[in-house]
Amino acid sequence: MTEQKILYLHIGMPKTGTSSLQSFLVQNENALLQNNFCYPKMPGRYPMVSPNRNAHFLVGKVKNAAGVEDETLTKERFDLSIQRLEEAFQKADNVILSDEAIWNTYTVKTPECIRQVVRFCDERNIELKVIVYLRRQDYYLESYWKQQIRKRGAVWEWQRVMKKTPGYIVLDYEKHLREIAEEVGDDHMIVQAYQEENFDLCSDFMHILNIDDLDSFYVLEEKVNLSLNNNYAEIKRILNQLLETENMQEWGKQQRWFEKVAVDCSRADKKQYESSMFSAGQREDFVKKYDGSNHRISEKYMQGRELFDQETESGSGLPQWSRDNALQYEDTVLFFGMAYLEIKKELEALKSNIQRIEAVQRRGLLHRIADKCRMFL
Repeated sequence: MTEQKILYLHIGMPKTGTSSLQSFLVQNENALLQNNFCYPKMPGRYPMVSPNRNAHFLVGKVKNAAGVEDETLTKERFDLSIQRLEEAFQKADNVILSDEAIWNTYTVKTPECIRQVVRFCDERNIELKVIVYLRRQDYYLESYWKQQIRKRGAVWEWQRVMKKTPGYIVLDYEKHLREIAEEVGDDHMIVQAYQEENFDLCSDFMHILNIDDLDSFYVLEEKVNLSLNNNYAEIKRILNQLLETENMQEWGKQQRWFEKVAVDCSRADKKQYESSMFSAGQREDFVKKYDGSNHRISEKYMQGRELFDQETESGSGLPQWSRDNALQYEDTVLFFGMAYLEIKKELEALKSNIQRIEAVQRRGLLHRIADKCRMFL
């Protein structure tokens, strides 16, 4: 008798290690297949979206040269992705889709990103399981803010985010989970806590899938989508004001270049200034707002285990970040030193390329002269 086919839809939330998990799943395609799982590659690309996010067809839009959605191409991409999903179930009984944007995209007014998957499974007698990792609200907001600075060229100061959190950011997890559960059913929801310290997301995710023998799996060498140190986030935030605003292609080049330098600095083997964007009092007040709803999540989805362990979470004892901290000057010098070395490396590569082209041209000229001489012999 054929096993029940299962579609595991991992919907985030953002800033819970999703990029690392997706990279891990892509790198371990063969090991997954050996365990009767498939993480299918989907067709097409979306701007600023990693191809590892194989569920992005549920929320992504295909745009034309003017940046406007082409509904016909979006529909074609969606249909091709559904076809690829069907092919994946021919390879394995268990298929995984993952995209963290689904968490913030789904609302009761825009439910299609979930409903499309529900319809797919219902029509094919496939069981659906929705997996979500939750990160404590204060840590999520800090990480989200720095991600916008790093990836999106944001120039917002922290206090602005504290005063007015963007409306699409979900912080009331209980309400959001309840709305999603109304689409898929409580029994089909798997809710996990993302821990700040000593947490191996890939192993935890594999445990959810009942894959406990990881000897045949490749381990990621380093964390993907590293969060910026607060000092480098501030440098990048200020420099974002210099980004090109008229030409989006040029904006993208400049943004990626500044991002690379900031990430290289955050990875640098030097003392990093560990700090919190919250003061101790601000953090405590912020977390208290969600204590009740977080506790109800633990009772409903986690067999009564507390969703977030207040005692072991980091951050509470860190000093609040300020512009005049002891390492800001040093980190600023390091950033521009790194930038200089990056420019120097690029110039040397260009010079080497020019010399190679000139050498080829000279050889071509000598060959043409030699050919002319042979004509007179």
